[in-house]
Amino acid sequence: MNRKLRFSLVALLALFGMHANAQELTIDLTSNDGWNFPTDYVKTAASYSKDGVTLSFSESSNGHKFNEKDHYVIFGKQGATITFSAFSFDVERIDIIGREGASAATLQNIYVGDEAVSTETTGATATNQYKIAEGKQAAGTIYTLKVNSNHNTQLTKILIWKKGTSTDPDPVPEPEVQNVNVAKALEIVNALDNGAKTTDKYLVKGYIVGAPDFQRKADGTLYGNVNFTMADEKGGTTTLTVFRAKSFENANFDEETISLLKEGDLVEVQGLLQKYVKDDVTTPELVSGNLISVNGKDAASINAIKTDMDANAPAYNLKGQRIDAGYRGVVIRNGKKFFNQ
Repeated sequence: MNRKLRFSLVALLALFGMHANAQELTIDLTSNDGWNFPTDYVKTAASYSKDGVTLSFSESSNGHKFNEKDHYVIFGKQGATITFSAFSFDVERIDIIGREGASAATLQNIYVGDEAVSTETTGATATNQYKIAEGKQAAGTIYTLKVNSNHNTQLTKILIWKKGTSTDPDPVPEPEVQNVNVAKALEIVNALDNGAKTTDKYLVKGYIVGAPDFQRKADGTLYGNVNFTMADEKGGTTTLTVFRAKSFENANFDEETISLLKEGDLVEVQGLLQKYVKDDVTTPELVSGNLISVNGKDAASINAIKTDMDANAPAYNLKGQRIDAGYRGVVIRNGKKFFNQ
């Protein structure tokens, strides 16, 4: 009898082990199985359920979808929300796990109704922890994740912590960064399984082949990232594809910074290496990346040059007449207005 009871307990633990770690509940968004999220952006409100959990997306300006390539849910922008169905236990903390390559500027928080019940966080690239305010932790409370800035957020998992079980997690070590050329990067990619990516980051140096592709939305505004291919020599044909890389310090490209890149530039880009396969075609890629240097100049060097150029740019008054440093009044420099007293 006792042996049978022990066997039953082991079976139950094996059954629920996937979702019952230190936290009470893990909502895994890295697979679309069972959820059936749309794979193209949907801007209207919609709800999706799996294993007794329902996620309700609000109507939003950018919409929501499941990214089939990199396996995450994305939604935004400002004012966009996901509301969780009620939990049967008191909730002490909610962790939202983002991903590398997401915006480092996204502002988001947890709400009950219109009331913020935690501390707003910045960035969607890592794990954001939301300790729920006392008095808002009771079982049955409806929680909402809300984006408070003009950015998207990207989600891979949501951890729901039962009251009394929350602990501060061990810090996640930064991935090791290895410096390689394009040929070495391709060798590393070729050794990966189809669809796999590295856990370590790589800083790849090479020349841009062809014109960089700064993709734009239907309204003409920039998405903020860039696609291009790179090789070990100018005009090379053995190339690595850089997919949706950000600018320096993981910032979005804008109308000014897109001029940083052109065909033939020698660049260093840091990110993860991936063996992307679709329709039996393999593309070696660098993903979740950002720009480190262009033609030997890093972010600090380029910012210093830009600052010097701005300071020494010609200045004009409101009549369009060129003026000197001693002029008092409204000054126009680089298309911006200043007031010199």
